[in-house]
Amino acid sequence: MSPLGETFRERIRQFPSLVNCCTIDWFSEWPEEALLGVGHGQITNADLELGKDLKACVEMFKNIHKSVEKKSVQFKDELNRQNYVTPTSFLELLNLYKSILTQKRKEVSEAKQ
Repeated sequence: MSPLGETFRERIRQFPSLVNCCTIDWFSEWPEEALLGVGHGQITNADLELGKDLKACVEMFKNIHKSVEKKSVQFKDELNRQNYVTPTSFLELLNLYKSILTQKRKEVSEAKQ
């Protein structure tokens, strides 16, 4: 059964080549250790100079991701609507943080001059 509903399933049956020629990537939940490891690696590789705050920052991102996963289950139970939280969501969160931090540091640097 399609997670997107009956209409989608009926429509996709009209074009079987879409299903036959597609690959579906299934993502499973990442364990907390994986989130911490990937988060630490991504932030460290970006050279954001967080120093002693690095560990707390990565822990915060892990907690945000896990809380969104829990709320998505609650959302599904209460409203019967699916919200997908994938490892890509976690990576996007990290990338958003890196870009905003870089942008704000640049703005502060320019304001000082």
